[in-house]
Amino acid sequence: MNSKILNSIVNGELKLWLISFDDERILKDIIKQVKDKPNETTLQVQANLNALLKPFPELLKGLVYANTETLQPSTFSPNLPTASTLFNHYYKAIIDAEIARYFNATIHNPLIKDNALDVPFQIGHQSLKGIAILCNQTNNEIIERGFVSNNTAITDTTFFTLTYLRNSLLALYFAIQKPFKEYLTDTYNSVEDYALQYLDDNDFEISITESEVPKEIVSIAQSDNKAFNFGFKGDVANLTNLIKVLCVHKNLLDESITKPIELIELFTTADINSKTYKIKLGCKTNLFTYIAICLKKVLPKLTFANIDRCNYFFSDNDTPIKQSVLSNSKSNNPISKETKAEIDKIFKENNI
Repeated sequence: MNSKILNSIVNGELKLWLISFDDERILKDIIKQVKDKPNETTLQVQANLNALLKPFPELLKGLVYANTETLQPSTFSPNLPTASTLFNHYYKAIIDAEIARYFNATIHNPLIKDNALDVPFQIGHQSLKGIAILCNQTNNEIIERGFVSNNTAITDTTFFTLTYLRNSLLALYFAIQKPFKEYLTDTYNSVEDYALQYLDDNDFEISITESEVPKEIVSIAQSDNKAFNFGFKGDVANLTNLIKVLCVHKNLLDESITKPIELIELFTTADINSKTYKIKLGCKTNLFTYIAICLKKVLPKLTFANIDRCNYFFSDNDTPIKQSVLSNSKSNNPISKETKAEIDKIFKENNI
């Protein structure tokens, strides 16, 4: 599995020396759409790539995303140049989003059933080999164009992007190698060892640091009586207004039982077990299902499983809302396209 997006930066339609935006306002608008929207969930990465590559629809076709809601961050970080121009920010955003997608899609590859049998081909041949080849091509491009760190301004878009890509690919290689290391024939413990094997010219300095990321509790089932919340990341004022609008226009809550402020408090509290809530819907469950999916942009741990396990949510006929009901609503009883469009508009108007 190769990344056609990263490959296109060196070999395809995203080549720095070919791409141009006649109107910089278009580029500014694209960057604005992904600014302050970190690549932490599958839905957000997909949204970011869709926005960034809207002018290049062919690159979006056939992309594989990890079958997981919250993405696993890489524990390997390379030294990277700082983006200082509009084009630099654009390419940085593309590389960051695609690295997050590719890394998670690879480590969650559904074709890996037996590590001993499948990892050497699926990871060693299909993934790591392709990363190494593209990294070498990128490094050669830097050299052939005469870019030298000491005398070339990093504001040069081509130099910036090729350097950012090369260093990110090196970190990606080690991040993917780590969880599968015992099943791979050829492994590397340092950038120097890797460079000697894969790079035609390795006369450059790059450092990659590894850090242990504490395992985030993403499920109530994992909390073991520790504080748990829905991971709210956003503006409370925007969320407050959104919930109020959904209550008025979509009858989200049965307000004779649940006030909007109670749902907002549950969504933003540091510990959902600090008090007891009863969130009774005024709308049908299939509508709530779509709203919950949309809310994951700012509430990444508002999963169907966590909605079920917290025992705080009740349907309009006062029955506890279960994960199976939400999953069934999503698959077998979706809301209409018109209603989806109305909900999407409400979220957009409230900057969520």
